[in-house]
Amino acid sequence: MRRYSSLHGELFSDVLAKNLIGAKSYDRIAGYFSSSILEIAGEAIEKMDGKVRIICNSDLDVEDVKTAKLATEALSKEWCDFKPEELPPNKARFQRLYDFLKSGKLEVKVLPNNAFGLEHGKAGVFTLADGSKTSFLGSVNESYNGWKINYELVWEDNSPETVKWVQEEFDALWNNQYAVNLCDFVIEDIGRISRRTVIPGVEKWRSNTGNASAVTIESVISRNGYGLWEHQKYFIDRVFKEHKKAYGARYILADEVGLGKTAQLAMSAELIALYGDKPVLIIVPKTL
Repeated sequence: MRRYSSLHGELFSDVLAKNLIGAKSYDRIAGYFSSSILEIAGEAIEKMDGKVRIICNSDLDVEDVKTAKLATEALSKEWCDFKPEELPPNKARFQRLYDFLKSGKLEVKVLPNNAFGLEHGKAGVFTLADGSKTSFLGSVNESYNGWKINYELVWEDNSPETVKWVQEEFDALWNNQYAVNLCDFVIEDIGRISRRTVIPGVEKWRSNTGNASAVTIESVISRNGYGLWEHQKYFIDRVFKEHKKAYGARYILADEVGLGKTAQLAMSAELIALYGDKPVLIIVPKTL
C-alpha cells in the first residue's frame, strides 16, 4: 500500500502518469462527466496500449434513459446546457478528446444521479503492461485541477483483494441498467468545438465560407431544443430559398397552435439576417 498527498509529491506523475504508461486498461469511477471528461484526455492516455473506461455522474433522470431515443435527447440537452463552447479555448485538448472517443480508446458512460444517489466515490483500477493490477481510492477527481492543482489524498493498493473490490464497484456502476454511453451528438459536438473559429462579423463570414449551419449551430433554437420538426425544417428551407431569389420572399405562417411558429420564425429570421440584402416579410398570426 502506498499513500500519496499533494503536500508530499506530484499526484499526476506519482499515480496517474506512472501507471498509464503501457497500461492495458484503466477503469475509473469519476465525478460529473461535463467537467471531468474535458480534462482527462492527455498525453498519459496516448502512452497506453489499451483503453480507458470512465463512469461519471449526470443530471439525467432515470426516466430519461429508459429508451435509447430519450437518453440521446436528454444527454444532448444536458451537454448543450453545459455550454461547452464557452469554456476557455483549448482546441488541442478537445481534438485529442474527440480522437480518443471516436477511436474507442476512451469510453465514457454516464449514470443518472437519482439511480441510487449521487456518485461521489472516486477510485480506479490499472491493468499494467505486465498484466499485474493496482488500484487506488482517494479524493481526486479525473480533472487537471484534481491531479495537478488541488490538495488531494490518494491511497494506492495492489493487493488482490483490494483490486478485486474496486473492480467490482466499477463493474456494478458500468453495467448498471441506467448507465448510458455518450451519444454521437455529444462526441461530434466535441469534434466541432475542436475546429470552432470565432469570426468577428458577417462580412468576414461571407468571404470565408458563408455556411449558414456554422452560425446557427450555436443558436438558442439549435442548442436548447431537440432539433426542428420536419415541417419546421421544410418551412425554413422554403423561405430561405425564396429569399435568395431576385424578388425576395413574402410569407404568411399560419400553423395551428403548438406547431412551433415561434421556432420557425426565429430560425428563418436568423438565417435571413446573414443575407440581409433582399426584402423578406414573414407574418405570424396570433390566432387562426
